[in-house]
Amino acid sequence: MIKVDLHLHSEASNKPGGYLSNKLKISESYVKPEKVYEKLKERGMTLFTITDHDTIDGCLEIAHLPNVFISEEITTYFPEDRAKIHVIAIDINEKIHQDIQKVRGNIYELVDYLQKNNITHILAHPLYNMDGKLTKSHIEKLGLLFDNWEILNGTRSKTSSQITEKIANYFSQKDVIERLANKYGFNKRRRDFISFTGGSDDHGGLDLGTGHTIAEGETVEDLKNAINEGKTQYDGIHGNPKRLTHMVMSIAKEGLKRQYNLGNFGVLLDYLFEPRQQSTYILDQILGRNSILNFIETVIKHKGEVSQDNHENIHRFFINLIPYYISNIRNQKNLDFDKLSMYLGKILIFSSSYLFYVSVYKQRADEKNFSKKIYKEFFDNGHVEGKIAYLTDTFFEINGVSRTTQKLLNLAKEENLDIKFIISYNKRIEEDEYLINFKPMFTFNLPEYEEIPINIPDFLELLDYIEQNNFDVIYAPTPGPVGLMGFAISKILGIPFVTTFHTDFPEYVYRYTNEPALKEFVAQGLKFVYNNSEKVLVPSRYYFQKLAEIGVKPEKMEVFRRGVNQEKFNPSFRDKNFWKKYDPKYNFEQVVLYVGRVAKEKDLDVFIEVYELMKNNPKVKFAIVGDGPYLKELKQTYEGKIIFTGFLEGEELSKAFASADFFLFPSTTETFGNVVLEAMASGLIPLVSDKGASKENIVEDITGFVISNNDPKEYKLILERLIENPVLSQKIRNNILKLVSNLDERSLLLEMVEKFSLGYLSKKQLEEVYV
Repeated sequence: MIKVDLHLHSEASNKPGGYLSNKLKISESYVKPEKVYEKLKERGMTLFTITDHDTIDGCLEIAHLPNVFISEEITTYFPEDRAKIHVIAIDINEKIHQDIQKVRGNIYELVDYLQKNNITHILAHPLYNMDGKLTKSHIEKLGLLFDNWEILNGTRSKTSSQITEKIANYFSQKDVIERLANKYGFNKRRRDFISFTGGSDDHGGLDLGTGHTIAEGETVEDLKNAINEGKTQYDGIHGNPKRLTHMVMSIAKEGLKRQYNLGNFGVLLDYLFEPRQQSTYILDQILGRNSILNFIETVIKHKGEVSQDNHENIHRFFINLIPYYISNIRNQKNLDFDKLSMYLGKILIFSSSYLFYVSVYKQRADEKNFSKKIYKEFFDNGHVEGKIAYLTDTFFEINGVSRTTQKLLNLAKEENLDIKFIISYNKRIEEDEYLINFKPMFTFNLPEYEEIPINIPDFLELLDYIEQNNFDVIYAPTPGPVGLMGFAISKILGIPFVTTFHTDFPEYVYRYTNEPALKEFVAQGLKFVYNNSEKVLVPSRYYFQKLAEIGVKPEKMEVFRRGVNQEKFNPSFRDKNFWKKYDPKYNFEQVVLYVGRVAKEKDLDVFIEVYELMKNNPKVKFAIVGDGPYLKELKQTYEGKIIFTGFLEGEELSKAFASADFFLFPSTTETFGNVVLEAMASGLIPLVSDKGASKENIVEDITGFVISNNDPKEYKLILERLIENPVLSQKIRNNILKLVSNLDERSLLLEMVEKFSLGYLSKKQLEEVYV
């Protein structure tokens, strides 16, 4: 059995690989040919070659070793527009190499030469748009030029590999070849089918042999015959940005070492990229080399374990460095300015690794998205997997966003929808195929919202997860760290980003700080995110208009409807003795209810003012259900006067709603007001402010009342009118229940999912998907 890596490089590929490497005078590879041979042999290859760019010098250095044959990767061009293509020629000699250099400037002349001399050659990474010139037309011509295509390339994604294979199979159809030959006026193919090969495309020595070609036989002649007969297979590891980043880092390290004295930093990088055992030599111990190995292991184990896969160790080392040093700062008992400066300097130096990762992830995303674009041009349909990443900063807390998220999670499980719910909490969570937790690097509590932790996960971990899983849409209902990371990742990976305006943050910031400039800053931040999103879901017409006023583009926004669970919230839960559990003096008075977060930004002072105006009315009781920072202060003054239940859920909450009569909700910052719908479904008559979106489902005097300027006196007058006129109250309740019957929560949640998934979402697939 033949195993051979048919695409790899050595230090003979000594030209810079791009603009930055050219400026820094860094070559494409620094790997010694002998090391290439040794590593390939160690990894089970049976034949050996090196495919350096337009040179065979590296291969010649090992040509005397067993089972080595000479190859090169040829840079050639379409003469029409100089679009660059790479072609691998195998089992050549110095004379052939020299001849190739004379004709490689023209891809047609090159193919003619290779075919005339029966040189086995392979089209390398066919969909790699090296110079931005590659189009569908070029690829169609490649289908008329090459019988052998590299499918697995260790620096390209599996998505690109799968798309390349499908296009190659398309070019194996006789009618397609005939049509294209008539279109372009030539056909240099020698057979109908296309043979497939694989190679690592390694430049840094880390992944040699991890992508390879398999064939029956033992010799180079056997290999060439297998290629010509279509009997080869590709095998190994497809590329991903994480591994490619490490290759780039390794090359940069070697290039900089040749120009500068990197000292212990260089030794550390050598030990990280080329793992070794602890040394027993006294000199190594004196020079502290074992301490460097200990440091690497300590950082890796700061959050994680040492892996057999060195790529995982390298990645874990770099993502752990910042939290490791911050932990050290926190643990310092006598932290002076010098120590702090030292730690901050180290954090700054090592944080540069993030730039390597982000730039490579961006580059590979462009490559993957170009492959998808070509796929669509060839087959008239997009390469869509129907997968959605749902990133949220709140899941377990008590608020509208977390409640909606939990409902959507249950819906996804019931409907088998391909949605991953991504959260970040520093506690043990039972993850499953739907709920994914990224433990935070840092956690702190939000001022004025101490019950809501702000968790900041590692950006690179999140980036890598989203890239690997090929999501079609990133959706984030919150503009916190997790949501904003989703926004940034969408821009890096070129994935559509959708969000929802759930909370009036600018107004909340202003209420807590009384700083107009800070309110404007937050509003402009939201405007930037929203205008650079694919879509912004808005839960009410009121806030559609408000967002348009601060500059959010109307074409970006879409109003979505909300529903209510009518099995959980309905009048059948009414219990005439319910309130006695919380107030033994309760004597079947009509109840004016508030349910929600007990906080000043909910305008609860208006609720209190209405109570003060009506406290002497023997026909009415006021009740507050919920918890929050304002509860303690309210209870100090109104315990025994107003009923306080604290936080309720499940059947107790259903009973609380249904056992009241009126729902007084004075909040002026609601983006929708789920509790208003829940109250209405329970048979309560809502009274709400004319500011905010709580009034969205209220028709004045028919399904409730909207109070101008949140005037407590007007609330009082309407409540008294309803209390004294039970016939009117019942008529309004009947209207409300009729309205709510058309707001089925499940169907409207599915409608919401359809909107934020941009129509891409599918049921979870059982077959293998591309990564």
